[in-house]
Amino acid sequence: MQPSAIPFDEATPDARSGAEIAASIVIPTYNEAKNVPVLVERLREVMGQRSYEIIVVDDDSPDLTWSVANRLGEEDPRVRCHRRIDRKGLGSAIVDGLSLGRGERLVVMDADLQHDPAAIPRLLDALDDADLALGTRYGEGGSTGEWGIVRELMSRGATIFCRVLLGITATDPMSGLFAIRRDLFHELAPRLNPRGFKILMEVLYHTRNRARVAEVDYTFGLRHAGESKLDKAVILDFVLSAFELRSGGLVSRRFLKYCAVGLLGVAVQTIGVYLLNGPLTPPVALATAIAAAMLHNYLLNNIWTFRDRRHREATALLSGLVRFVFVSGFGALINHSVTTNLFQLTGVPMHLTSLAGIAMATAWNFLLNSRITWDFGRKDE
Repeated sequence: MQPSAIPFDEATPDARSGAEIAASIVIPTYNEAKNVPVLVERLREVMGQRSYEIIVVDDDSPDLTWSVANRLGEEDPRVRCHRRIDRKGLGSAIVDGLSLGRGERLVVMDADLQHDPAAIPRLLDALDDADLALGTRYGEGGSTGEWGIVRELMSRGATIFCRVLLGITATDPMSGLFAIRRDLFHELAPRLNPRGFKILMEVLYHTRNRARVAEVDYTFGLRHAGESKLDKAVILDFVLSAFELRSGGLVSRRFLKYCAVGLLGVAVQTIGVYLLNGPLTPPVALATAIAAAMLHNYLLNNIWTFRDRRHREATALLSGLVRFVFVSGFGALINHSVTTNLFQLTGVPMHLTSLAGIAMATAWNFLLNSRITWDFGRKDE
């Protein structure tokens, strides 16, 4: 169902005159061209006479979601689109949209209609007595809808993880549907990590001892059109984001990713030596396994750890690999030097001093690769 056009002279007074807007509804999008018109129409129905605006924050979708949103804005001044050309990611899209919101109350929801638009007025009303209101699938009356058992267990596990690690007591800290007072958001904005997976999780963590939190039950619906963006990488990203948050930012999510890749590289090298030691002489088998591990680490870091800076073209990939090997080579020398010197100075067994060597080399490799391998010649955004 396509939304009906609303003539400019029949639009709400707040949209025409710039008068106070009660609510700003932020919708981050990527390839949601078929969903946005339906969602805008549903919001018109449920919002009634309330004063509101809709802010679509689109990451330059190939399906031209931004163009669809702009056309909707021409029909209804309450709809505006913020097209992001040089930034990507759900977390930063939400923060950007909330920052643009002119309403006294700010709402975040997905574009795929899995978040029930009918819950929006109830979330806004809940802010009469609360600073933050979240849509929950796990409260009395809430439901995850037609989720399979695996996804249900994953979501429940993430909720328990948040409660144990971060001390969050909300029933659904992973919810992507929530409302917040604008003054509270602007107070928290400098502390939020826009690279994070779930902004609500961060907001709940930073306000866990002082904010009044309300919960509104809703049933998680089926995606109207398009494909889900939830995958294993996103889930792992969430876990690492939680650890970064718990450390107070001392240990970055990117560094944790780098360490995880390094551990996988150890496995690649170990398996390589095992398989090649026989067909090849031991020195050649070791050298080949090390080369395979380095290639593995570079490629996985490129597509995951440094995804926002990743090398795409063949020449950039080759140049990046050369720099990565160069930096890692110095890291290996640092590892060897720290391990042997500590062993000679302290008499501590070498397999223990090697842990210090690995730590020093890992820190070196991460810092230098961040600055040289994946930042070389890159223009600041």
